[in-house]
Amino acid sequence: MAEVQTMPAVEVPEPDLSMEVQDQLRRSLTDNEVRFFAALDEEQETPVLETASSRAFAGYAVGEAVRMLKKFNPEATKDVISDSIHSMIHSEALVGHLAKRSQEALREYVPRDRAAWLAHDIEGHAAALSQRLALLRASFVRTACLARVKGLELATDRGTHVVMLSAGSGAVVLGCTGGVVGTCGGATAGTIAGVVPALLTFGLSLPAGAVVGGGVGGCLGAAAGTLSGLVGGGASGGVAYRYRAEIGDGAVHIKVKALRAKDRAAEKAQELQMVANSWVGSAKAHAGGTVQALSDATSEAAERAKVFGHVAATSAHSKASELGTNAKALALNPAAQATSAGAAGGSVTVGAAGGGLGLLAGGAAGAAVGLVPALFTFGLSIPVCAAIGGGAGACLGTAAGGTTGFVGGGAVGYGAYNAYSQRKEISLGASEALTKLGGMAESVKEGAKERANMSASFIKARLSGTGGTQ
Repeated sequence: MAEVQTMPAVEVPEPDLSMEVQDQLRRSLTDNEVRFFAALDEEQETPVLETASSRAFAGYAVGEAVRMLKKFNPEATKDVISDSIHSMIHSEALVGHLAKRSQEALREYVPRDRAAWLAHDIEGHAAALSQRLALLRASFVRTACLARVKGLELATDRGTHVVMLSAGSGAVVLGCTGGVVGTCGGATAGTIAGVVPALLTFGLSLPAGAVVGGGVGGCLGAAAGTLSGLVGGGASGGVAYRYRAEIGDGAVHIKVKALRAKDRAAEKAQELQMVANSWVGSAKAHAGGTVQALSDATSEAAERAKVFGHVAATSAHSKASELGTNAKALALNPAAQATSAGAAGGSVTVGAAGGGLGLLAGGAAGAAVGLVPALFTFGLSIPVCAAIGGGAGACLGTAAGGTTGFVGGGAVGYGAYNAYSQRKEISLGASEALTKLGGMAESVKEGAKERANMSASFIKARLSGTGGTQ
């Protein structure tokens, strides 16, 4: 790495002055320091005031030193005086007794490097610095004047008044609201927080937490509400004042539109009234014919309804007579009677039997179930469960048996009646079946006899042939 070369510090020789001149210079520097910095030490220090005092001290002290050197040596040239001032400012023997800020001010006013001077000699350098300070002072004065003018403009501007009033009103309103809300919320939160140590503080933590929470919440709420009201109210007031002409024009425009809409509504109402009057006249003209037509249509409808009612009554009477005749015929039908009797008998018989079996089976099952908790109920669960099981079994058995007997008895009764009513056909069928079976038996007997004869002849022939050969 390349080594960084630093520029050597410029060496300043000690001033070649007599002891009397050095004492006079020290005394002058001390008096000027007290003169320019005494009031600054008594008041509150500010960076701007301290900088201005330091520059003024350095310029005045250097000017006094130049005048003093010219007084003691009137024939000294500008270069000699410049060298003497340069050596004096950077000599600890002459300025070392001054405060640090005074030394820095002097050495900033007269740089160690002569190349940084604004002129070749000290008087030209001081004049150039004074001119520069004058320009800076003029710039500061101009800035202050502009600030003053702008301040006056803002102070007399109605828009500024509106913004300030709006911001103040919003800050007051929202600040009060935020303070109240924050106090309530903080008190509630503080009371809740004080519940935890309430047992240890004998309940004193509840009001203490409420007071502390209410105070903190009130402060925070008031601050937040004030800031929000200040910003929101100022922005609203500024926007309203900035666009007040447009807002006024818009209000006037809306008012004009409302008036025009009102006039148009009145015109429309008059037109509608005229149309309604014309419609009322035409309606009155057509009302007579319409009423007569409605009267004729009503009379015709009444006649038709009367005829239709008579026809419907006659049809209903005939249907009722037909249904009564069919019901009577069904009741007198022997097949229906036999079926009904069989269904009723089967339902009663099988239902009773099913109820009995259900009672026995349910009682047995209930008693068996009651054996499990018998040890804990001292045997009482057995008869209770048997009674419950018997009742449930009897109900289920009766229902199942009744249903089965009803269906089965009806089927048996219907079948028995059909068999009884067709007994002659059944007898003839049985006689024909027996006759056919007799004929078939005779034919089978004859066939068997014929096959037996044929078999005997065949065997006899076979036996006769075998004996002759032997």
